Amino acid sequence: MKNKFNEYYKLSEEEIKDHWEKDIFCFDANVLLNLYRYSPSTREAFFSLLEKVKDRIWITYQAAFEYQKNRLVVINAQREAYKDIRETLTKKKGEIEAKLNGFKKHPYLQTAELKKQIESAFDSIGRDLDNLEKKHPDYLDKDPVWEKLSGLLDGKVGDDFSKDDLEKLYRDGKKRYDERVPPGYMDMKEKQNEGNRSLYGDIIVWKQVIEKAKTNGNSIILITDDLKEDWWYKFKGKTISPRPELIKEFKVETSKRINIYQADKFLEMANKNLAQQTTKEAIQEIRNIRLADELDIEKEVRELEILLEDNGDENFKENARLLVTNKETSFEKVIRISSEEQNK
Repeated sequence: MKNKFNEYYKLSEEEIKDHWEKDIFCFDANVLLNLYRYSPSTREAFFSLLEKVKDRIWITYQAAFEYQKNRLVVINAQREAYKDIRETLTKKKGEIEAKLNGFKKHPYLQTAELKKQIESAFDSIGRDLDNLEKKHPDYLDKDPVWEKLSGLLDGKVGDDFSKDDLEKLYRDGKKRYDERVPPGYMDMKEKQNEGNRSLYGDIIVWKQVIEKAKTNGNSIILITDDLKEDWWYKFKGKTISPRPELIKEFKVETSKRINIYQADKFLEMANKNLAQQTTKEAIQEIRNIRLADELDIEKEVRELEILLEDNGDENFKENARLLVTNKETSFEKVIRISSEEQNK
């Protein structure tokens, strides 16, 4: 049975070790863009591993294109965080003061003194935030992440598909999406107005990875921070494995094996199989960012499901169902909305 359905079975430790010693490491754009979300020490730990495997790194043209296109958007989102926090603090401070005003005649609550303490606390937080913002590097002016990646990936980016090949892929992609064949169909609603290159970006990456394995004859280790179900086999909220359909398609097309990891698991496996020494703290930081993104998705899905239950309008329900089944991470949403604003 395992021979017929090996895409559902995990590799042995010996098989995994062999892949890690020989395979090509391929990184999706979201992994490269997430480097801007890590603390400096964790980012350096990630770069340390990239340096160790640099002779076996290769990325698709599509992943490199998406990184270049979205780099400044992601950098700007990190800068905007300070503004967002200030606005939140101002709002919360106003809410607290308004609440205290309702207790001016309270016999024991000294509202004036409490207001002074609250004012002092918020001022202190504001000063700390100002200091942090001043220390934040201006990556719009000088971007060391971009410079390091440019050096590491020099000569290691694949070629783009021809115009004719892309047009054929778009036609095939439409059929795949309609039949919910992974990857990428979860982008169908969110990116339908962004052009074919964006709409079918996941399929372009996938097909370029397959072409690399065909040409080079190597198995691939693909690292992606895409969280959607068109990449991952999930059951009752738990991620079980990469989608078996992807592993099977890759084997049918190339006669090789593809192993797919998210960034935190990639670093964890590198410690085990490449004698890398990434700290537990760095791995946990990367995992926490992924888990936060997953929680954002789950929260939004739950809210939409509640709306589904409470609203009897069938048209509303159908629209809500589409949203529930086509969620994007808050990180992806930042990129999408910012891109839309730039294109207006």
